[in-house]
Amino acid sequence: MPASANTQDRDDVFTSQDLDTVAAKAMSWKGTRYRYGGKDKNGVDCSHFVYAVYNSVFEGYDYRMADEYLQDSDFSPTKSPLVGDVIIFPAVMGSSAHMGIITDVRGLKFIGSQSSTGVKEASFAPGSYWGKRPYKILSLLAAE
Repeated sequence: MPASANTQDRDDVFTSQDLDTVAAKAMSWKGTRYRYGGKDKNGVDCSHFVYAVYNSVFEGYDYRMADEYLQDSDFSPTKSPLVGDVIIFPAVMGSSAHMGIITDVRGLKFIGSQSSTGVKEASFAPGSYWGKRPYKILSLLAAE
């Protein structure tokens, strides 16, 4: 992540258009198979998927595991998500943490690399598989 990405000047560095680009690039990975530890379109896990997409838009973006985003000062929790923001499903009761990229704010959808489906859009709407898990949405843009 660029060193200038702090909470005071993020809006000068990152824009909602950048996040739209993130979402568009994420969608180009649809159909890629899941592979634990995988880092490319031959197979990818959830954290490397988010890393690859964000790094293609923000040169120098640092790799992070899903739970590390929750303590990362480059990202702020948001209650007004945008397409391209990161969604984190923290580890609970023996499950692994999971993450993806928001693709549809109104439809409550994200794209991620799931072990059961590979890279695919999924719902986090109430009642859906992911909607039943606790989640946090984080944005590079300054908190509202």
